[in-house]
Amino acid sequence: MTTPCTSPAEHFIRKWGEPLREASFQTRDGYDIRILKWVEGEGEDELTFYRTSGVSDIVVPGADEKHRQEFFLSCDPECDEIAESIAQVGLYAARSGKALAAQTVYRSQGPLWAGTELAGFVVSEPFEEEETSMVLADGRHVEFLMLVPAFPAELDFAAKFGVDALMAAQERAGVEFWNAYRKPVPLTV
Repeated sequence: MTTPCTSPAEHFIRKWGEPLREASFQTRDGYDIRILKWVEGEGEDELTFYRTSGVSDIVVPGADEKHRQEFFLSCDPECDEIAESIAQVGLYAARSGKALAAQTVYRSQGPLWAGTELAGFVVSEPFEEEETSMVLADGRHVEFLMLVPAFPAELDFAAKFGVDALMAAQERAGVEFWNAYRKPVPLTV
């Protein structure tokens, strides 16, 4: 029997080994959000994953005290510049007093990194092959949510018509939503 993990980072390392890269974002109010990077798959199926660890130290507003969250983003090609924006999503609940959930939109205060027009994330449930949750040794139940980088028009579209409608419109338009370096394209309902 495997001993339960004390942190999401420990769980990820048990599952995928040591991360290729790690960034740590420490705040004055005592939070430490880590962004860990792995590459999974091969060839055309290769994706770079950025996963948070430390968000689960933040109480989710309006939820059971033991319910927590962590976020991940998958992209191809890799985009290390996005790490700080992922950490900011992790801090959103602590700073705003509001919870993020699947099928919601997160708007950044500026571009996700210098030189991009991407301005936020669509928050989604993980795809079928991804883990959706885990329980830590202390009993916290951690929900994993997927982040998809989005342009302002895409965030507006999702806010108006819903995240599922955005994803369907992106599919019809041939948008490679996993490509953080993609260009915006017009979307229709």
